[in-house]
Amino acid sequence: MAALLAGTLGACAAPRHLIGIEPPTSGPVPAARTRRIYIATTRAPSPEPGVFFSGARGRTISFATVDVGIPPDHVTGHVERPRHLPPKASRDFVLANPRHLGLDAFRAEAEGGIAGRHPSDRKLLLWVHGYNTTLTDAVLRLAQFVEDTGYDGVPMLFSWASDGKLSSYVYDINSALIARDAITEVASALGRSRFASIDIVAHSMGNFLAMEAIRGAGEQNLYDSTGKLANVILAAPDIDYDLFVAQVSAIPPRSRRFFVLISDDDEALRLSSFLSRRPRVGNAHADDLTRLGVNVIDLSQVRDVGSNHHSKFADAPEVVQLLGTRILAGDDFSGPRGGIGAAVIMGAGGVLEVIE
Repeated sequence: MAALLAGTLGACAAPRHLIGIEPPTSGPVPAARTRRIYIATTRAPSPEPGVFFSGARGRTISFATVDVGIPPDHVTGHVERPRHLPPKASRDFVLANPRHLGLDAFRAEAEGGIAGRHPSDRKLLLWVHGYNTTLTDAVLRLAQFVEDTGYDGVPMLFSWASDGKLSSYVYDINSALIARDAITEVASALGRSRFASIDIVAHSMGNFLAMEAIRGAGEQNLYDSTGKLANVILAAPDIDYDLFVAQVSAIPPRSRRFFVLISDDDEALRLSSFLSRRPRVGNAHADDLTRLGVNVIDLSQVRDVGSNHHSKFADAPEVVQLLGTRILAGDDFSGPRGGIGAAVIMGAGGVLEVIE
């Protein structure tokens, strides 16, 4: 009976891998907005349909693009995944036209997305996903975030080799460590590019990787050496608090334009804290973090659609709007605003703003 139930549940599960699996071409296809996602990855390529790059670790950095079709009735804060294949462009995100590119072609095409723009508008967003994430998961979440924030720069995903399984926490954290040199290499190339400003958004375990790369650059006096880094948004960081202190200490106080998004109802980080026997940054006390010279956005009172409250930065429509229209737009929080319920924005000097 248990085996039968497991088989039934597996048969009913939504498909996990969607890259290159497109709707039928016959019949009318509703017009949908399309977002091109640029990908730099340490994953190994995969010939399996829908996978494109697997959870295995590649030997080199690979570069690629995927076009993501946004359904006409997309709801802010949601990722409309197909419940079965093939996807329907009328209701689902569609991940189409995956392409492998060499580094030179990749850089030229990414820079082509800002051709003709004023220098102040030549923006790039570097996204670093978290634990238990397939490439499909990461591409979908980035496309949803870009769509919902109205971000008008070039979205680039750095995808490290997460195995995409709840049971692979140790594998994933080692994959993140292995990817430190690769993300540093990508960041260095972006510093030499035509982009005028670069924002980094990292989630969960992706913060561990991003901050390790940042600490390495800081220790070599290379952190933001080109002056292009605008903001570093650390959403629900799954980082040991003491390690974070060491990472931040490598960066001069005047350069710590970090926004740390925390929430005391984050169930995933509660489990991580229990397993590691150490507090995680994403559910640390705001006052402790602001004493490190970083900005804190406390989302504890913000409601979201997630069951474990680990992705409020993308699931809660009001938070997505805050990130898009305020932080990524360069707001210095010097004037009063309204908007998202009960978020508290704090800096080293105290409360910057209470948004209600």
